Formats: sequence, C-alpha cells, structure tokens
Amino acid sequence: MILSVPCCQHELNRQIACEPLGPVLKYGLLRERMAALLTDGLRAGRLECEGYAVQILEFIDMEHTPKNILIRAVKPAGRPGVAQVAERKSGRLAEKKARLDSCERFLHGDLTLHRLLEGQEMVGLGGREETGPKAGTDEEEGKE
Repeated sequence: MILSVPCCQHELNRQIACEPLGPVLKYGLLRERMAALLTDGLRAGRLECEGYAVQILEFIDMEHTPKNILIRAVKPAGRPGVAQVAERKSGRLAEKKARLDSCERFLHGDLTLHRLLEGQEMVGLGGREETGPKAGTDEEEGKE
C-alpha cells in the first residue's frame, strides 16, 4: 500500500510550459495549484498502470490547508488482477501509458515518478546517479 500526501508538486510547477494555458499560468497562485493537481493526477495514473488500485481522497478539511489530497494506492498481493490482465491483453494499458506520456509532453513535464517507474537514470542532489548499484558496493563490483 502506498499513501502519498502533497509533496514535490513544485517539480511540475518549475517545468510546466504550455502555450495554450499561458494566459492562466501567468498567475503564480493558479499555476501552483494547477501544477499540484496535475502532478497528483499524473502520479495516480502512473500507479494505476503499475497495477495499483488508486483512490484520490481529501485527508484534511480545506480550511486548514489547500493541499489536502491523499493518494491511496493498493497493489493486490500475488498475481495481477483479472482487470489488469485484460487491460494488458487488449492494449488498453499501453494506450493509458501513451496518454499519460502525451499529457506530460503537453505540459513539458518530466516527473520523477515516471522516470523511476521506467527505470531511467536520475541525478540526485549530490549530482550522482540514483538508479543501479551504489558506487563502491559489492553489488556494483559483482561480488556476492
């Protein structure tokens, strides 16, 4: 089970560049809120593509904070569910992923969760790659 609360929506906020939405995105507050909602929607979609049953919930009253969305994702234990197998066979899963990719491209976004799920290399805060074996470990050198 994954429980995710608002975090790191600034990633898309910094990246988003969309000419058709320009008249709205020029207002910082609106840009920030749109980026947060779009980030949560894209994250939920990516988790669904990985076989999670996803729910988007409010976890605290809006009067306390505008960032009150909780993503709850539960992956069934064991084998993929019947719906997921059917989705893969019909090509709907590939279509879902393609639509999410298209949405990210439209926004000029490159979200960390997408890169992690695709196994792409990432550069961390220290400037080193975050995927694969850690430098200097036995795993890196092929030792057991």
